[in-house]
Amino acid sequence: MARPVLEGLRVLELAAQLSGPYGAMVLADLGAEVIKIESPDRPDGARSVPSAKIGGQATYYLSLNRNKRSVLLDLKDPRGYDAFLKLAAVSDVVLDNFRPGVTERLRIDHPHLTAVNPGIITCSLSGFGHTGPERDRPGYDYLMQALAGTMSLTGDPDGPPTKYGISVVDHVGGLFAVVGILAALAARDRDPDRRGREVDVALLDTHLSLLSYVAAEALNGGQVPERQRMSAHPSLVPAQAFRTADGYLVVMPLANHFFPPLCAALGLPELATDPRFLDAGQRLRHREELLEVFEGRFAERSTADWVSTLEARGVPVAPVQTVTQALEMDQVRARDMVVELTHPSYGTYRAVGNPLKLSDTVQPLRPAPTAGQDTMAVLTELAGFSTDDVAKIMGVA
Repeated sequence: MARPVLEGLRVLELAAQLSGPYGAMVLADLGAEVIKIESPDRPDGARSVPSAKIGGQATYYLSLNRNKRSVLLDLKDPRGYDAFLKLAAVSDVVLDNFRPGVTERLRIDHPHLTAVNPGIITCSLSGFGHTGPERDRPGYDYLMQALAGTMSLTGDPDGPPTKYGISVVDHVGGLFAVVGILAALAARDRDPDRRGREVDVALLDTHLSLLSYVAAEALNGGQVPERQRMSAHPSLVPAQAFRTADGYLVVMPLANHFFPPLCAALGLPELATDPRFLDAGQRLRHREELLEVFEGRFAERSTADWVSTLEARGVPVAPVQTVTQALEMDQVRARDMVVELTHPSYGTYRAVGNPLKLSDTVQPLRPAPTAGQDTMAVLTELAGFSTDDVAKIMGVA
């Protein structure tokens, strides 16, 4: 019988906003039991982010917390702390995105938790990590885009540095946390003593890792990357955005054999045999001459017309779409990348689906929980408390 691939894995999430909750949701989508621990007087700030609302719930929060259970615990209260340790004793992973030093002050860091569960894996996701001279600085997505150099690569050459349109640092940081957790689980499975590991993930590190080939050029060739007009590829011509009569499209003739059909589609077959444009090196050297002709031609017809014409000749092309247009694509729906979830207390909402498609696997699909909706069930089922005990922990008795 097909099952979720991470069924049986229990994760305690001590995270808020985006990076940690996103990583925990990836694990939950794969079948892990993710228990979101929130403070009674200060629940996840994502719940109150100014965004669209579904039954009073912020869609920002809903987009990051499906397939989880929510428990309210005050870790500074002895009763809440004791309850958390009891949950840690029967869990596999604790994921947090606190600033360095917070888990030590709360006594929920790796040494304290391994005392109750030697196999526990702790993963801390912070701006700068737990080591280095910058460790105590606040670290947010926007700051990391500036520090890591990616803003200097983004935008028009004559304009200001530009951030990504999404919180790419937080999302990628959450994914690296998942990779670290799964690696630590694999190591524990091979360890005769089944010891847990401590995973330290820094947003700055994860964002720097995305520089890969750009960093290699800077480190080894001394080449400082520059922003390109119309989001052009720095070394491949004419791979870039072009303005059409009613919008924009992007062409990506990665291989040399795409250039002749591109020229033919534009009604410029003679350019394919022009000595200035015969190969990638020549086209790079004569970039401006080629673009002057191409830009004029693309501006003559609509985006849809050009996309249809280029696709018919096998040229890699895509229209520059809005987010709404992207979500409405038949391909997106066919891959279940837009899902609908319904919660009994706040209603139905739609969200982006799980991009991981595994054979012979069931994927859970439960709506994001309201704050503390599972406190009673989790503490009685997993921590052994009576309902009266839980009422006292919750401060209602």
